[in-house]
Amino acid sequence: MNKIKCYTRDGFVNYYKSDELVLVPDEYDISKDEFRGVWFSTVENIDFDPFESSEDGMAYIDSVVETLKKFNMNACVFQVRPTNDALYKSEINPWSAYLNKDRIEDVDPGFDVLAYLIEKCKENGIEVHAWMNPYRVTNRNLEKMGISKLEFLEKLSERNFARMNPDLVLETSEHHLILDPASVEVQDYLVKTVMELANNYDIKAVHIDDYFYPYDELNDKDEDSKRMKITPFLDLKTFRRFNVNEMIRKIHEALKYANKKVEFGISPFAVYRTNSKFYELEGKVGGWYRGSNNYAGSFECYEGLYSDIYLWMKEGWIDYVCPQDYFALDSYVEKEGKITETVKYADVLRWWNEISKETKTRLYIGMPIYRIKEEGVWANDEELINQLKLNNTYDHVSGFVMFTYRNFREAKSELMERVHKKLLNVWNK
Repeated sequence: MNKIKCYTRDGFVNYYKSDELVLVPDEYDISKDEFRGVWFSTVENIDFDPFESSEDGMAYIDSVVETLKKFNMNACVFQVRPTNDALYKSEINPWSAYLNKDRIEDVDPGFDVLAYLIEKCKENGIEVHAWMNPYRVTNRNLEKMGISKLEFLEKLSERNFARMNPDLVLETSEHHLILDPASVEVQDYLVKTVMELANNYDIKAVHIDDYFYPYDELNDKDEDSKRMKITPFLDLKTFRRFNVNEMIRKIHEALKYANKKVEFGISPFAVYRTNSKFYELEGKVGGWYRGSNNYAGSFECYEGLYSDIYLWMKEGWIDYVCPQDYFALDSYVEKEGKITETVKYADVLRWWNEISKETKTRLYIGMPIYRIKEEGVWANDEELINQLKLNNTYDHVSGFVMFTYRNFREAKSELMERVHKKLLNVWNK
């Protein structure tokens, strides 16, 4: 086992606030059973350009599958529902505006995008996970657009659930729109959406990412009255977690009755809860006695997004978890000559390995090829290779998913070219 030299400072990479060094093997050991996936992002056309014709769209999907084969990937986590819409033929959701250059909802693209992707992936031994964002209606800032909520909704397709139910749409502090997580009607609509996918498409899994309650604050003047009506015995934070729990539980229960086995996976923000000992060191209250080792006050999906991943794992509501461990091995900030460690890849990885093993939940690690850049720790072309090697040392890690596809589609810098060559080398041994 080898020590990892810090890339931007002296010394070797250690676990958070510890003398224990992070050790990796000489080689990355690729396994035929390893899950090797890529997130394919359609929101804001991150990975999927609008196309002029169905022929152009199908040709692009052909090129996507060729790229996945080139990098020896065996899974595509495809975003089928970016903003309350569909990249598949749906009876209850409109065609996505991201499929055409005019950004108009419910314009038939001329072919079933998801069905075609599944067909081509299946021909090449690649499984497809249908990735959906449950609540998001738009991530555009309405204030900057100079438009009100109702004016925006009126521009959506008449088939859009949000347009049909404006009272179930909430605005955030950043003037984005989401469906109301407290609404039973919203929860049931999301279950119908999941079941339409599960019953009509040959997908391996339904996959939900980290966006539950929004990262920005929710503006809902009626929220407390809803809380008092639904769960008067709970405080506001627990009420929000209850709402998300209900959505996850209902999807789990519904999938039992799908016409075939379809798995359910969640990709949360990587810090569930911080270990309370780090709050105590600062004379503060917070965290959880079983939380991960990272700085007090770091963002947590439990507190910030009201998603209680551990509960879902413990209850067996999900088949796999894929935490977005988008941190560097040597993660720190420097201010006035003082080094402060932040959230480190190795500590997050260790925590999820143990909690997944305890709950018997399959574990994939979300990894950030998108972070590669020409400065700081991410300028190290060995960073991702070392992270992959470290994954190998944990007994419950079954693979990874890289964010996002566009970073494999083309190498826009010499640094990314080197990273591609190194990844190709280890994934095609």
